[in-house]
Amino acid sequence: MKRAFAGLAILLILSLTVAPLAVGAEAEVVYRRTSTDGVKRIALTFDDGPHPRYTPEILEILAEYGVKATFFVVGSNAEYYPKLIARELQEGHEIGNHTYHHYHTAKTNAAALKRDMAACSEVLLRQTGRPVRLFRPPEGVFNEEMKTFCAENGYTIVMWSIDTRDWAHTPIGEIVKNVREHARDGAIILMHDFIGKNSPTPAALRQIIPMLQELGFEFVTVSRLLQG
Repeated sequence: MKRAFAGLAILLILSLTVAPLAVGAEAEVVYRRTSTDGVKRIALTFDDGPHPRYTPEILEILAEYGVKATFFVVGSNAEYYPKLIARELQEGHEIGNHTYHHYHTAKTNAAALKRDMAACSEVLLRQTGRPVRLFRPPEGVFNEEMKTFCAENGYTIVMWSIDTRDWAHTPIGEIVKNVREHARDGAIILMHDFIGKNSPTPAALRQIIPMLQELGFEFVTVSRLLQG
């Protein structure tokens, strides 16, 4: 019962902090965003964390190279590991909503997904002190109803233009090759900081970051990318 009331409360908070929208308005869906000032920018994003197995290692790598990233966190993981959320913020990274339970989207109705999204927002608002405005749907699946819901609650839906398939334990060399071949100004790279054992993500990052920096890319958060 407390969870239900909390979910309603967060929806009310969000509704009061965004401007009214025209009937039929839909949230912006972003796959990439090209800059307008001639600077090649690219965004690293990480889904499904935080988790003590790989998130700290990834944060250390990002700090080593001076890179800021966006973490789309699962609310239940955020509740288990609040210190990792605090660390992400302290180190200049950005937090996005990736629902509370990360249900399989194809097997979940829209009403349940909305509740799950609201529950994640509640956790992140409590931990960060501010509403989260970026949303990545589980498995990248959404419909028109979800787009309308996101628009009404002030969310931008953030997808990706480069799927590293680290979640599938793709060999490191293949991940790096995929990123190099598809890196473009404004690209959004999908990676994960919570995968089963033997994640290729940290080792791949150690090659991807310097490679893209040598190619002249500046790593930025998704919000910075959206500024164009």
